[in-house]
Amino acid sequence: MEPYVEALERELEFAASSFGFAALSTVYLGGGTPSLLPPHLLSRALGKAWSLFELTTEAEVTLEANPASTDPGRLTAWREAGVNRLSLGVQGFDPRALAVLERRSDGAQATRAVRQARAEGFRNLSLDLIYGIPYQTLESWRQTLLRAIDLGPEHISCYCLGFEEGTPLYLQLQEGKLPAVDADSQWEFLELTEATLADAGFLRYEVSSWARPGHESRHNRAYWRCRPVYGAGCGAHSYLPSEGGARRWWNVSRPADYIRSSRFLDGFEDLDEDRAAAERVMLGLRSVEGVVVPPGFDEVLGRLESAGLIRLETGGRAVPTRRGLDLHSQVAMAVL
Repeated sequence: MEPYVEALERELEFAASSFGFAALSTVYLGGGTPSLLPPHLLSRALGKAWSLFELTTEAEVTLEANPASTDPGRLTAWREAGVNRLSLGVQGFDPRALAVLERRSDGAQATRAVRQARAEGFRNLSLDLIYGIPYQTLESWRQTLLRAIDLGPEHISCYCLGFEEGTPLYLQLQEGKLPAVDADSQWEFLELTEATLADAGFLRYEVSSWARPGHESRHNRAYWRCRPVYGAGCGAHSYLPSEGGARRWWNVSRPADYIRSSRFLDGFEDLDEDRAAAERVMLGLRSVEGVVVPPGFDEVLGRLESAGLIRLETGGRAVPTRRGLDLHSQVAMAVL
């Protein structure tokens, strides 16, 4: 892990000398499980960032953490290093569902992690949950939601399980070792999620995200608004909009190659104005605030409005309906 952090520090130095950064408004450590880093290495990496880049007042600094790798000592170190928002990968409380996901943590660990985080001063907590898991029932999912709500987080993300080709779960599904979850069942899980979280005072502000007012993820909103984002680390992606389009680039993905690298870049893609505009519209329609749509999308927007997936407002803004949030994949395909 130490050689990796050394490489990360070199990349941060390269980025600071190569780009004209404004003050950073958000910093996000994740995905993966950065909480596995020994606290002194994580503090060292953040310390390097703070020495190179200015942060805005009240900057949001999020760390993704697994409840199994969360304890008072780590939490104290994270707080002292500047982390002020914690995203806990709880995934669920149902032992059978967690067994399917092969999660290292359980409901008791998640509950303990939340309580410890509060004791260490974290006032902005998010919980990640997964539904549509083989053998999961609507009742077990309802109990999972209620247990998550009882923990009092400011933010909850709920994702429908996807079976990605090449993963162990996908292989088990192909071999018949796991039952498939049909689309109607996934829809029922989502309906239950929306109703349960709304009753508890959470507002759905994005396809998979619910928050108490004022606690929406500012970092994720930067993605949906196509703001400039620099991704540092192995396999990280960056995005820089411009008047004529945008550029996207990504780092080498193998840790050994990243550690040896001097420039870290693996590839890039230049987006012309039309493609960049389409991505802005597609991503903007992930959020309830919608997006001001540039010229050239009248036909597709008309079809989406007729299908009940968006609502067109004055000033050229398009806003997703509840159905549009639920069926965002169809919205994305139409726009792109």
